[in-house]
Amino acid sequence: MSDSVERVSLTTDPELIDELDAVVEDWDYASRSKAFRDAVRMFLADRHWDDDTDRHHSGSITIVYEHDVPGLNDELLEIQHDNEDVIVSTQHVHFDAHRCLETIVVDGSGDAIRDLVHRMESLGGVKQVRFIAV
Repeated sequence: MSDSVERVSLTTDPELIDELDAVVEDWDYASRSKAFRDAVRMFLADRHWDDDTDRHHSGSITIVYEHDVPGLNDELLEIQHDNEDVIVSTQHVHFDAHRCLETIVVDGSGDAIRDLVHRMESLGGVKQVRFIAV
């Protein structure tokens, strides 16, 4: 990191800040800013595979969503059927009365996987989507 820094401001809900502060304390971060920088670096690293979409990729997509959002289950199922060429298998887990987790094993073109991830990310009620390339 260079000697100069830029100050940024962001707006978020108090619960997210409480969670960040707990991580700062539990993991002995020097500051909230250091934890935020690490989180942004991890986010960017997760997205770098997206720059290499002309290659073949294998891995898993993990999605956490609120299953009681009207129409969301149908939309997710339609997206999965539209991408049968890259989806190898899926596993569905009910976390609680409102949240579900799906693990989707994929194998195919980076472009197709990227499009699949982005379609799921764009849906209301989807809390998290992560692709892990292997």
